[in-house]
Amino acid sequence: MTTRWRSTVAGYDVIDIACVAVSVAVAVAIATNERSAFRAVVAVAFSLFVPGRAIVSNWPSLAVRPHVALSVLFSLSTLTFVATATLWLNFWHPLGLLEVESGVVMAALFVGLVRRRRDDERKARTAAELPGTTGAEA
Repeated sequence: MTTRWRSTVAGYDVIDIACVAVSVAVAVAIATNERSAFRAVVAVAFSLFVPGRAIVSNWPSLAVRPHVALSVLFSLSTLTFVATATLWLNFWHPLGLLEVESGVVMAALFVGLVRRRRDDERKARTAAELPGTTGAEA
């Protein structure tokens, strides 16, 4: 495995962990009925990036695309669709919806982290089994 590939995977893990932290911050700010700029900032950061990052993180074929642009696109599209659907179903509760979304996104991000770790370990094992390699070249 090349060093560049490992550093890219580690970078994606850092982004996913930061997104989990934003999701936790949103859930805590809503659960504690926080009424400050902190809640507004984490809600905007969550809405613009985090749900899309959960989608991009779990879609391996998007690995060659620009992650930030796709994350913003998927975040806005998904949250708009979910908000519209809850309005049509007469189940509009924005804070509750944000809490549910943050929980679902945290689970999806953890799945993406675990999947990438398993792929990393599998590639390392496969490279180590190849004759004539030390595992670092694959």
